[in-house]
Amino acid sequence: MRYALSTVILFLSLTVLTPTAMGGELVARTAPTDSVVESVWVSFRAKFPTPDDSGYSGQNRGLGLMLIDPDRGSLSEDFAWDEPNTDHSIAFGFDVHNQIPDKSEDENGRVMGWFDADGNWYERPQREVSVHANGRERINVRSDYEFRTSEWVDVDVQVRYQLGGAQVLVRLDGQTIIDQPVWDVRPMRLHAMVGIEGEDIEVRDLAITRTTKLDAPLPEPVRLTAFDAQLLQNAARLKNDVDFSSVPESVGRVIATMTLSEPEMGYDHWDKKGTVGIRIPTGEVDDEGNPVTERFEVFRFITPYRRGWTWHMDVTDLLPLFEDTRQMEVHIGTYMKGWLVTFTLDFYAGTPEREPIAVMNLWNGEAEIGNPEKPTEDFYVPRDIAVPEGATSARVRATVTGHGMYPNSNNAGEFMPIWRTLTISSVNSGGGGDVLEGDFISMSARNHLWKTDCYLNPCRPQGGTWKFDRSGWAPGDKVDPWIVDTQREFILGDTLRIDYTLDPYLNEGRGETWAPHHWTDAVVVFYK
Repeated sequence: MRYALSTVILFLSLTVLTPTAMGGELVARTAPTDSVVESVWVSFRAKFPTPDDSGYSGQNRGLGLMLIDPDRGSLSEDFAWDEPNTDHSIAFGFDVHNQIPDKSEDENGRVMGWFDADGNWYERPQREVSVHANGRERINVRSDYEFRTSEWVDVDVQVRYQLGGAQVLVRLDGQTIIDQPVWDVRPMRLHAMVGIEGEDIEVRDLAITRTTKLDAPLPEPVRLTAFDAQLLQNAARLKNDVDFSSVPESVGRVIATMTLSEPEMGYDHWDKKGTVGIRIPTGEVDDEGNPVTERFEVFRFITPYRRGWTWHMDVTDLLPLFEDTRQMEVHIGTYMKGWLVTFTLDFYAGTPEREPIAVMNLWNGEAEIGNPEKPTEDFYVPRDIAVPEGATSARVRATVTGHGMYPNSNNAGEFMPIWRTLTISSVNSGGGGDVLEGDFISMSARNHLWKTDCYLNPCRPQGGTWKFDRSGWAPGDKVDPWIVDTQREFILGDTLRIDYTLDPYLNEGRGETWAPHHWTDAVVVFYK
């Protein structure tokens, strides 16, 4: 790839910026790029005050880096630099203020801090880095690197546009803080601006240090709409047929987008399990002559408390499922008000990094945990999966979330962390072991089913206990699968043996409330 090096003069005067009525202070900006960019590097130096013993940095809230289209973008009067949301932009927030909730009890013993807008219940370090695109926060992480030192910190940011979105990279003093994709954004001509919220935060040396011109426009997607603002209430299961005949012959990426919006009766009050699935014919018929179908989960989410949101997810791995005409379905376990549900699939023409050729279900359903009479081994039965002809690699995608609470032991399964192990072995069905040594090739991966960044969820604040750590999910968020890739030699045998196990847990509160369970949808994907 060819890079065009450029030095950009900083314009520090604020008099030409519109509008100028903002909560913080704009301290630096660059000239715009000459053209639409495929990739851009931006750097600057920043100094954040050292927090006091309580964890706060005085009245300082943070700073923002805004990469904005100079022809279409603008900043509103209520724009805040530590939460840099505006249209026609990709922006980065460096936040040093996350209020600790009030943990005192009222006369009835109720802790109001459980439900308020302040998220930092566990009093974690207030050093967060976020990514914002087109007016909405997309990513928010707590930085492992301590940048609140009253010393100068080197900040480097890269945005590299790709099919369906952009890969964003944030480094502080050379330490990678974020390296993730952001979907549904488009290349643009841009300039950089930095502003601060707090008198003790300093910035200098803002520059666009390197750009790559976009030689040709990236392709627009073929968008298929499975559900279009359809009302879902009373735990209904909406079903629509989707015709995939217009999908490009070669697809480089598939992006799913789920939007929950407000119906006339208002938002539902609770965090409920939600799922989008697709039905694939098995080639068999039932006793009445109807085609038998197998369900595959496409997208899992948990509804927010009393608000809507939009999420994006890369589902390119599931491309083999999207052909002919298929029935798609969406379900939310709500029994109060409801949601307007919109779900689309965007197919981008191109060449995928790896071409998926087969998707096979492993385990689907709810596995009760902690009950010796219903051991999880009976649900997570080891699977022997035949390797398809032409396959050169494989991965397992396991979407698992824990549900149920007190009086189950350890507040399982919603509020109980647990370790799990996925073991993949390459074998020959004839029993001869692998083709290399005559023995099994085996690999194991460990993962802690526990989500500690619920309080950083971009969908915040909410009207419930959205801020508490949970078993693999957060209210108002999509659920990303646990992905485990195999090495190439695992496909040399004719069978993959896949085993999923949980660390020991005993529920001594069995029968006192809903049984704790792990809601599971796991597949293996093969690539050529």
